[in-house]
Amino acid sequence: MVLSMGQGVGQRIRELRTELNRPQSELVVPGLLSASYLSLIESGKRRPSPEVLRHLAERLGSTTEFLATGEHPVSWYELERRLTFAEMKVLNGSAEEALADFDAVLAGGRRQLRDRAALGRARALELCGRSDEAAEEFEALWRQADPGTTMWAERATDVVRCARDSDDLAYAIEVGEQAMSTFEALDLEWADASIRLGVTLADAYRCRGDVRRARRLLERLMELAERLDSPVARGSAYWNAALVASDQQRHADAALLAERAMALLAETEYVRNVATLRSVYGELLIPSDPVRARRILGEARERLIAMDVRGAIGECEDRLARAALRLGEVADALRWSELACERLTGTGHATWTALAYVTRAEIAHLRGEDAELESALATVDQVLEHRPATADTVRAWGRVAALHEERGDAARALRAYRDALAATGTPPPDPLRP
Repeated sequence: MVLSMGQGVGQRIRELRTELNRPQSELVVPGLLSASYLSLIESGKRRPSPEVLRHLAERLGSTTEFLATGEHPVSWYELERRLTFAEMKVLNGSAEEALADFDAVLAGGRRQLRDRAALGRARALELCGRSDEAAEEFEALWRQADPGTTMWAERATDVVRCARDSDDLAYAIEVGEQAMSTFEALDLEWADASIRLGVTLADAYRCRGDVRRARRLLERLMELAERLDSPVARGSAYWNAALVASDQQRHADAALLAERAMALLAETEYVRNVATLRSVYGELLIPSDPVRARRILGEARERLIAMDVRGAIGECEDRLARAALRLGEVADALRWSELACERLTGTGHATWTALAYVTRAEIAHLRGEDAELESALATVDQVLEHRPATADTVRAWGRVAALHEERGDAARALRAYRDALAATGTPPPDPLRP
């Protein structure tokens, strides 16, 4: 097919190259396209040969048709429409359905559409509970972004969050520390995106059990967030500070910080964060006010279901089961526990799954169902086997140990306590006798 080149071919090439932040030197090919030839093309003084036009279209993620005429292929308009609908599906709780649409755009769309589709696909994978895969795709986008930009900080935050949720805390912390070091070395002004990166790193420290380090970082970030006077920055910092306070058994502080975070984030576009935070807040209230906790957890679950945040829904259902147990409503606890276990099984959220099955075992004990109890504990063992040490891993083994103690099984309680100790990274003491 021979294209008739209209006016403005050089201008379109220059605009597209500038939009992609590509210097002329990256497009030069000895024997085909020199820097001076490209300058003449962009200034409108020369027209590119068909070979040069094909080369530029390929390197700029476009088509020869668009560069020559300014018109996109009809198929691209269809792909853009499909991409827009896929993004809407993610927002409206149909992330699984959106994956095929993102794949289609990645296979045949122009560069700008492919970038949007790659980000949409990563977000959809995370919502589907495939956090390990999402982390890989977010990382590819992070590596492509210019260091220090808002997009760069946002993608780094995505990598840290997804690596944390898939229990790869070592990598989450490695990426978070690398990104924070780069940001501070560039001596840039703090903003929402960089504060959120920092607080996500702090939460990875917390999940690893390094609560003091997390608290120190959060205290610094809270001070910076106050200076910004940004609801997003302040809300994110307060949210993670609430989690640290809870881990340190400062329950009143945790509840107060969580309430402040919810009030601040309610003013922002981070709807998912607010729903997740309400679930966390509900958990904080279970020991002191299980009735209110159940109401808040129920509201949080409805919001999370609307967004199809699979792992967070299952975690919320497990919290509802524990609230029901606190109220002595064992049948209701069983209903929520079965939902949580079914939803979390097979996802990338291993420790959440293990904690849900611990709850299932506790319920089975109260119902006198020994076979169900052993089945649930076997699942806990299987899920946690070879898992990296996290604060939730320690919590799971601690609850298993307490359950065995209540059943009068001292030997298994001791084994579980030793597993909890090992999960903290502390080696067992040497025996007193050889």
